[in-house]
Amino acid sequence: MERTFVFPKAAFCDFFDLLKGLGQVIAPVRVSAMSFSFKPVESADEIAFEALRTILPPKKLFFQPRETLIKYNETEIAECIPQVEPQVLFGVHPCDLAGLGAMDKIYGADPQDSHYMARRRKTTIVGLSCMPDKYCFCYSLGTHAPNGDYDLFLTDIGDRFFVAVRTARGLDIIDGGKDLFKPAASADKERFKQFLTAREAAFVSGFSSTALPQLMDMEWDNPIWQELGDRCLSCGNCTPVCPTCYCFDVIDVAGLQASQGERVREWDSCQLAGFAKVSGEFNFRPGPVDRLKFWYRHKLHGFEDAYGLPSCVGCGRCTVSCPSGIDDIVGVVLRLQGKEDPRAGAEGKPSSQGDSVP
Repeated sequence: MERTFVFPKAAFCDFFDLLKGLGQVIAPVRVSAMSFSFKPVESADEIAFEALRTILPPKKLFFQPRETLIKYNETEIAECIPQVEPQVLFGVHPCDLAGLGAMDKIYGADPQDSHYMARRRKTTIVGLSCMPDKYCFCYSLGTHAPNGDYDLFLTDIGDRFFVAVRTARGLDIIDGGKDLFKPAASADKERFKQFLTAREAAFVSGFSSTALPQLMDMEWDNPIWQELGDRCLSCGNCTPVCPTCYCFDVIDVAGLQASQGERVREWDSCQLAGFAKVSGEFNFRPGPVDRLKFWYRHKLHGFEDAYGLPSCVGCGRCTVSCPSGIDDIVGVVLRLQGKEDPRAGAEGKPSSQGDSVP
């Protein structure tokens, strides 16, 4: 299903009211001078339409940073089934839609993760167009265009929004606002195409994604990994901000009297020293070089082996958040490919060679 409509930007509040009728609306909200976060909103005025990337990706709404799976005491063990209410996730950009698609493959595969899927099924997703900045490289990975992981997708075409409908749930929203939406006319479609052309021209960061798995295999012993690993702080910043990092740990937390407790799942990071540590004090990836190389390989190779696509979606969050400036994936791939970085010398250029990224 792919039908297109338009509605005036001046009538966005009416559109927002339609969404509120479906459940709690969650959208990008400005939380500091330079930062945004997906948060519940009660009015359209709270939405930060200018947000390009949030601190954490929308995965946090489905795969929560910390949640209790079971509770136990001396006589019973009880599963904690999440009480999920309908919600609307608004303002999801194409790279984050691709990230959710990857998470769906992981947690939707049999046996499905009941907590993740319960939240996913109760969520209406409304995507939103964006223009890239110097950190965006989703075009290189084919995640620059919205895929099938949305119900509606809005594109700003001037005085109106161009609306693509992907699902029956999305069509129900259109049907619920018959006075608001009109079928997209030829002029609307032309303006939409002009936006796509302008957006494509705006990308300044990227690389050829041809044969990335083979490249990662061939360059496994490249000196770049030692160089980057020597600067890595093993802080793990790159993993919570990544739309597709899905590793977790499970711990038992006993009560003060040890007669009751709970089993908790919480986010974990392959960049932390204890992640690959097993009994006998053996660690499969003991040093920063081992861990960093593993992370890069998983993003550009390992996920593709199983699912046919890289798990990096080109959002740029890891580059922005890395205090050592080593998670400039574009710069690293270009160096592995033996190519010059066209951003060299540019003001504010992300760097994998010593400059930290603010």
